[in-house]
Amino acid sequence: MQKIILDTDIGDDIDDALALAFAIMSGKFELLGVTTVFRNTEQRAELACCVLDALGNTDIPVYAGIGKTLLQSIPEWKQVVATHRPHQMDVLKRQEPSIEPRPESAVDFIIETVMASDGDITLVPIGPFTNIAAAFTLEPRLAQKTQICMMGGATDRVRAEWNALCDPEATRIVFGTGVPITMVGLDVTTKCVMSYEQVSAIGAVDRPINQICYELIHLWGGNNPEPQPTLHDPLALATLLDPSLCEIRDMRIEVETRADHLRGATVPVAGEPNASVCVSVDATRFMDYFVETLTT
Repeated sequence: MQKIILDTDIGDDIDDALALAFAIMSGKFELLGVTTVFRNTEQRAELACCVLDALGNTDIPVYAGIGKTLLQSIPEWKQVVATHRPHQMDVLKRQEPSIEPRPESAVDFIIETVMASDGDITLVPIGPFTNIAAAFTLEPRLAQKTQICMMGGATDRVRAEWNALCDPEATRIVFGTGVPITMVGLDVTTKCVMSYEQVSAIGAVDRPINQICYELIHLWGGNNPEPQPTLHDPLALATLLDPSLCEIRDMRIEVETRADHLRGATVPVAGEPNASVCVSVDATRFMDYFVETLTT
């Protein structure tokens, strides 16, 4: 069992909730905690509790993390949080989970848990990297005690991937820590799009987690009656379990933080590698594995 902490912006794209379900249902992870990041982290933590409750895993702690970016002012942050409410949060009106988020901060939880470990915990950030950057800034020794398998970045396009773009300074800090990083980015995740037949197969299973996943997919899809999610975040977890799903190359990644139109871009450059980057994927094998995990 691989020990992980899942750091997520659950509630925006649907793949975060699917990744959380996959992490539990695979039976191959010891999920030590879920931490939330980006904008309204308290509601995100409540949504994570709903998913865990549907999974029957009410013993896994959930912690709300940092909502603002590293350089965002407090007034800006409060205004953004007040107006930011992802559609998936509507599920909170119909669910009454038996667990609540813990009162401690996500960053403190990450630091304390990893530093007390034997160095066998992997951090899996699948949202913006603010919590992770803050943890490493407060406790640099984390770099000797953990590794990171992230969903984020891209090397096959001249623009920033969403998680990296949301907090470019945090992204830059993470790549500069010296911690071992596996980068599962848009190079590979964009090739992993569900068919609606696969969505329907998940919804056809009569158990709480399948029903809440099916509902969240349709809330995310809005007016589209046959939404087809891209499995960005679940691929990061699957790659951690089976690296052979992807072709992986060692690279040095620099994060652009100055040029406005490229802020957050993860650029391969010459020099000592600081990341193992996924560059191709056996998408069919992964998709079959994912759907089988959620339907058996």
